[in-house]
Amino acid sequence: MSILIGLISPVSIGYADHVGIRLGRRGRLLAAILWIYIFTLLTTAVLAILWGGSPTTTDLILGGGSGLGASLALINLYRGYTARGVGIVGPVAAVTGAVIPIAVDTFIVGLPSPVVSSGMAVGVGAIWLIGRKNPGGDWDRIAMRHGLIAGVLFGFTATLLGLTSDGSGIWPVLPGRFVAVGTVLLVILVQRHPIKPLEGTIPQAGLVGLLGGIGLATFTLAAQVNLAVAGLFFQMAYGFTLVFQVIFEGERATRTQVMGFGLAVAALAMIILG
Repeated sequence: MSILIGLISPVSIGYADHVGIRLGRRGRLLAAILWIYIFTLLTTAVLAILWGGSPTTTDLILGGGSGLGASLALINLYRGYTARGVGIVGPVAAVTGAVIPIAVDTFIVGLPSPVVSSGMAVGVGAIWLIGRKNPGGDWDRIAMRHGLIAGVLFGFTATLLGLTSDGSGIWPVLPGRFVAVGTVLLVILVQRHPIKPLEGTIPQAGLVGLLGGIGLATFTLAAQVNLAVAGLFFQMAYGFTLVFQVIFEGERATRTQVMGFGLAVAALAMIILG
């Protein structure tokens, strides 16, 4: 059940990022992200009430810390996506973000079974291949920087949420969304950017926030059971973002990326069987 719940996360976040890319390219990126997090906060509050749970003070503190990482990560991710595209930013962020929760889970719990370990290794390779647009080409340093920063911060976010107790439900995500809203607002004020997004973009921000809230909620529930596996699924959102870009925006998938999709399916099968 935790695997099925966890699979909802990358699909929801992947589509949210697909819409978010379109939104960010229209302008006023920080204002759009602020409204995305406002809607994510509202979505999380509803889901937390419906799901229930009894969070401890530690759970809420961990959740609050995750919001700081998530807000700065999303700013870097969307800046990279809108300026350089998904091709390099995505795989760098995905691989970096997947390694951190896996390393923490291994340190706390120990090594998983050989089948699951092999599946996670294949999954990390799949994430990398899915995002490679130009194998063998020169690296874009700006894209690399945005991807690396976003990956480290999202890995930090995923780890903190995964360390919350399984009895806390979705509640730890809620203080994190308050922190995220406050952090983005502070960045806007310091950098003197507009708070109001472009006219007509709030409904799109609402959709991204709704899907992002669902994605974070389902990830948290899965990560409370198995941080490493849920963390890997979480990073596969970048692959789904690329799929949606190919379907709806006409981006072309290379043979390397298609191979990555095949490896991702194999990785999921190995993890489920293990």
